[in-house]
Amino acid sequence: MNCFVCGGEMRPFMEKFFGMKNLDVCEYVRCENCGLVVAKTLYDMPQEIWQELNRECHAAYQNTNELAVDPNWLARLKAQAAVLTDLIKRGVLDKNCNAVDYGAGDGKLSDMCGAWLKKFDAYMSRPNENYLSAAELKPASFDFVITCSVFEHLLGAGDVEKIFALLKADGIAAIHTLICEEVPRDPNWFYLQPVHCTFWTNAAMKKIFAQYGFKACAYHVGARLWLMFKDAEKISRLENSDWILSNDFVDYWKVKPYR
Repeated sequence: MNCFVCGGEMRPFMEKFFGMKNLDVCEYVRCENCGLVVAKTLYDMPQEIWQELNRECHAAYQNTNELAVDPNWLARLKAQAAVLTDLIKRGVLDKNCNAVDYGAGDGKLSDMCGAWLKKFDAYMSRPNENYLSAAELKPASFDFVITCSVFEHLLGAGDVEKIFALLKADGIAAIHTLICEEVPRDPNWFYLQPVHCTFWTNAAMKKIFAQYGFKACAYHVGARLWLMFKDAEKISRLENSDWILSNDFVDYWKVKPYR
């Protein structure tokens, strides 16, 4: 198996026991070049089993107290909503832009931001909510695409392409996920969840940043949010703010615990 980011050889890394109906033991492999780690068991899983595992895990999530699972969840969402509002004030985003929260879950971020941020999710049940359908996700039609806790669920280059292909030529992508300098070789690492299948390193994300033609990057520590710009001019509107700015991917998290 070769790394879908850089083409390097993926070597055995570790295993984790889950003991679930659709996932007993999960094998993880690591790229010898960029350090990307993927759950080979999930990558090799038949699509119907993968979908069933996702439905099972996401249904359990919806019936769980999120604050018990992640004490920082609500505070982080509020911080992300606040910085998105500030981006509109600064002219980085326009409230009339075509924007989507891709993998919106139960839609709380969009609800905090307002109707300008549309919602899409492939797995979470969403009664009485206004979500986009997959057919409405037209390539090169969105000014802004945000993904929160999504990139760890992507199964390879095709899934990454689905997201970045939505952007217009001058679009902005926002990403919240965990990006490490080096993925810990620890079966008890909290991020090894049943449907977390791709674990990103700074080196891997730098390559993705370049491959998809992004020209500038900003990171907000409090919101745990990266912005990646197709149009480098827009990042100048974040000068003299609490964003960390760069012409390359901002590799902020260098030391454990990467939080």
